[in-house]
Amino acid sequence: MSTPPVFYSEDYYQNVVREFGYDTFDLRRFDFSVAGIERDELNLRYLCHHSADRFVTTDIRRRIITTGFGMSGPPHMASASQIMKMVRLQQGGEACQIVLGDMDAYNGRTRSYGFTRELAERFRTFATRLGFDDARGVLRDQATSTDVLTTMYLLGRYTEDADFDAAEEDNHPYYASRGLVDETMTFRRRLSLALMAADFVSLGQSHDAVLVLLGVDEHKYVRFAQQVKERFDEDIPLRGDFLLSAIYTRMNLGFHGHPKSSKSIPGSGITVESDADEIRRLVTSDHTREPALSPVFQLMYQMTYTSYEELMIIHQSCREGSRRWDTEKGRFVDFLVHVKELWP
Repeated sequence: MSTPPVFYSEDYYQNVVREFGYDTFDLRRFDFSVAGIERDELNLRYLCHHSADRFVTTDIRRRIITTGFGMSGPPHMASASQIMKMVRLQQGGEACQIVLGDMDAYNGRTRSYGFTRELAERFRTFATRLGFDDARGVLRDQATSTDVLTTMYLLGRYTEDADFDAAEEDNHPYYASRGLVDETMTFRRRLSLALMAADFVSLGQSHDAVLVLLGVDEHKYVRFAQQVKERFDEDIPLRGDFLLSAIYTRMNLGFHGHPKSSKSIPGSGITVESDADEIRRLVTSDHTREPALSPVFQLMYQMTYTSYEELMIIHQSCREGSRRWDTEKGRFVDFLVHVKELWP
């Protein structure tokens, strides 16, 4: 029997908050700005933060924001929205890094080496076409970042078996039941997670504050890296006294009843390989009048589709099921088709 998915509802968010102590939209709203994005807009486009208030008080020359993507398949629009967020943060003056997780997918998703390397190059082109400036920021893969691989090996001495099990995604049983990942925390999956932690820790060697931008379903990965670096002693040639903080996004509900849009779950989202007719069909068939449950409105506010003020108007039109909502969905189809055409 297939394992039922964990849906990323408001109840799920609240449970995460209670268990791990994050600040959320419903409990303690963002009361600061980041890269010129004011708090009300932050509270719409993001779910919660972990010590991001401390990050923004660090000297801007000594801090950096990072995110990454597993090279398991061509991106869906939720992935594109993460790149767009990084572009806006970079344009607001923040130092930014995007990691192309070729080795992550090679081990964690058992994709072939050639596939992940080719996909990383296409992702690189896609990110720059969406506006990421790789001359000002860092846009790198994992396979050729040998310094980070060395960091991963150094972390091994301070990592315990229980750390890996505790970092398991909440939806892992669902993915495993569909044959998308190994059922247990196998050695290759441990390597994938350890390398992700090394991505974070490596930045902390040259920066006083690192902010990780991830979906809330990946919040355990940051905690994994925090727990490992807290065990550092004088024997390791790495510093652990940097701030490791995070901002988490809400998860985009997937189409066809899937818990989220995922490159690894066919049919769960609109991808760069979806044709224009399929995009139009999916967008226009969203008739919900509850914006929080609308995959389309969720994509609108996750992507840099329009301004915060316009999104508030669209939010109301969705609730009303008005003609404006239908018109806006038609415009959004054109926007998504344009984004998909940027994929090389």
